Amino acid sequence: MCSDYCPISMTCITSKLMEHIVCSSIMAHAEKHKILYPLQHGFRRNSSCEMQLLEMINDRANNMQLGLHTDVCVIDFSNALDKVGHIQLVEKL
Repeated sequence: MCSDYCPISMTCITSKLMEHIVCSSIMAHAEKHKILYPLQHGFRRNSSCEMQLLEMINDRANNMQLGLHTDVCVIDFSNALDKVGHIQLVEKL
C-alpha cells in the first residue's frame, strides 16, 4: 500500500544547504532591520502559529469584556501549490 512508504526528497543536499543559508541570511537581515510586521507568525523564531492563535483568542476575550467588536480576516493559501506547472514539475523529477 502507498501509505506504508515514507516520502523521499528529490532535492540534493547542496540545494538544501544553499536554501538554508539564503533563508537564514534573509531572516537575519529582516529581523535586524525590523522589516517584518511585529505580529507576523508562523515562520519566525519564537512566533509559532499556536502563539498567534493564543494571542488572537486573548485579544478577542479582552474586546468582549470591553464590549468591542473584533474583525478577523482569514486567507487560505492551501491551493497555492496547485498553480505549479505539472509538466515542468514532472520534467524536473
